[in-house]
Amino acid sequence: VGAAPRRAAAVSVVVALGVTLIAGALVGGASIRVLADREATASAPADYELLGTEDKQVPATVVDKLRERKELTHVAPYRRISTKIGNVEGLTAVDLALDSLPRLGKLDVVAGSLKDLGPGEAVISGYTADTTGLTVGDKITLQNGQKKGTFTVAAQLPDSGPLGSAVVLTPADLTRLGASAAYAGVLSDAAADGETGRTDGKRAIDESAPGFRTDVLADQRDQIDSQLTVLLMIALGLIGLTVAIAVVGVGTTTALSVVERVRESGVLRAVGLSQGGLRFMLTTESALYGVIGAAIGLALGVPYAVLAIKALGVNAPLSVPIGQLALVFAILVALTALAGVLPARKAAKVSPVAALGTE
Repeated sequence: VGAAPRRAAAVSVVVALGVTLIAGALVGGASIRVLADREATASAPADYELLGTEDKQVPATVVDKLRERKELTHVAPYRRISTKIGNVEGLTAVDLALDSLPRLGKLDVVAGSLKDLGPGEAVISGYTADTTGLTVGDKITLQNGQKKGTFTVAAQLPDSGPLGSAVVLTPADLTRLGASAAYAGVLSDAAADGETGRTDGKRAIDESAPGFRTDVLADQRDQIDSQLTVLLMIALGLIGLTVAIAVVGVGTTTALSVVERVRESGVLRAVGLSQGGLRFMLTTESALYGVIGAAIGLALGVPYAVLAIKALGVNAPLSVPIGQLALVFAILVALTALAGVLPARKAAKVSPVAALGTE
């Protein structure tokens, strides 16, 4: 490989191109999936959401019935009011307990800590922070009709708050702002995994709370995840054509190098190198093309994905799937080594005497 750097570069750059695209797609897909999961956590933090209306909110007795059902777990009621901050109107405040649902533990925090939320404190969304210019430690004044309250910002989320809210308060503070005793909705999870557990949980809600609408948020999360998986598989399938071309190129180049180096192979055989040794040497040479190309591709693929995410303008955190990238590296090296097997076998079959007599 070192004796023919031009040939090595010509082959490795094609492999590097394919690996760069695959690594970029994997890193970009993993980052977008983290973003989608984070947004799903905020908009759909539970498996089910029982919704009340302005005319018919959810009473505490319904919440008690839901907590008694063995098909359900993590029953978390919440209230919602419309508030304004200064001149900014139409902001939603909720009192959902941030430790009531396991998925809420996945919420990303820009500053502060969700554990610091207590009486007289508030958690604000990224939209609220951008609109008002508030940050952690600042005082925030919320108004609901004639009711007002001033709170300290304890934490800031990157995007929207749970259930699309702008502000999260404690139940006592939301009551101070005029929230009624009845609930705007109730979140809950299925007690058992799988489709059967999800169906049983939905049936339990319908039986315990007739007349209310129930949304199966878990189905919405599954649909988004399925769509992302399909898009990523399509992208990897198209990029796989580039990798296939690269592997064919490695095999072709190795075959040509065997033809060009017939005398060299004859000399090696004449001084004692066995047929198996010659096959191993040429196959290893092909594998090294894959090692060089894959290493360059991985080094370029991660920053390529970062630039692509920034160009899309999405606030996705960088996520590097180490296991998948290592698998890509191993597969590419194996494929390039496999591409050199047939040329190596052909070279090993040539007689040393015939090889030495070749011009």
